[in-house]
Amino acid sequence: MKRLFIVAVALIATIDVMAWGTLGHCTIAEIAERNLTKKAKANIEVYTKGNPLSSYAMWMDMVGKDPVLDRKGATRGWHASLVDENCKTSQELRDKYRKGRDSATGLLEMEKVLSGRKNQTDSMVMFALKSAIHMVGDMHCPAHLRYTDNRNTCWFNIYYHGKKVLLHSAWDNNILQSRFKRDAHREYADQLNTLSKKQIKKAANGWVEDWLEDAARDVRPTLDWGVKKGDKLGKEFEDKALPLAELQVQKAGYRLAKYLNTVFK
Repeated sequence: MKRLFIVAVALIATIDVMAWGTLGHCTIAEIAERNLTKKAKANIEVYTKGNPLSSYAMWMDMVGKDPVLDRKGATRGWHASLVDENCKTSQELRDKYRKGRDSATGLLEMEKVLSGRKNQTDSMVMFALKSAIHMVGDMHCPAHLRYTDNRNTCWFNIYYHGKKVLLHSAWDNNILQSRFKRDAHREYADQLNTLSKKQIKKAANGWVEDWLEDAARDVRPTLDWGVKKGDKLGKEFEDKALPLAELQVQKAGYRLAKYLNTVFK
């Protein structure tokens, strides 16, 4: 809890590089909201006053951009996650390599606040809620999965359909926006929120570390795609990347719903 207190006092500072753009994060939040239990929804609305979860989806990134609030780097690194070369994670591993500054550790810290919200101020609950909404999404972004044998930052320029962008930015924004416009998260949620109750239960099985390991297994094959600086990527790349990106957004939406249903029960 001491770690979280330091983070909350300093608010949120700069990032490991943004994951998922507005479309991805808001679609994840929209899918989650559509799958909340009545009880969880009511308990959440005590704090949000009925505002949609998607309205908080980019909060961590927006605060990180603010030069006034971006002071001590309190949550620097909390937007990425770490596994070993076999896609396994543990608190010991994350503490060793990232000093506990990662999405999985952050979500476990926020769980303590949200589950014990009766002993917290409303502002602390909202801090934890907005952070959790964002971090579940970050934990599933292909460019934000770190492996002990491969940093996978994608921090180099490629040409995506002729436009020079960072490969990181292609994963965060361009790939998803090849299907829907930046502000079309409700329409995207219509397309992705299609699993049966049985399928949703399977997709959201386990808890935070299980979800991270599953996401890491999904993303691991991309390390062998051989994308290099200056590569010209188009339809062939998109045909591989888009299904993975959409799968990660879909899983993140259902897992965020389970997370919120559990901590706000």
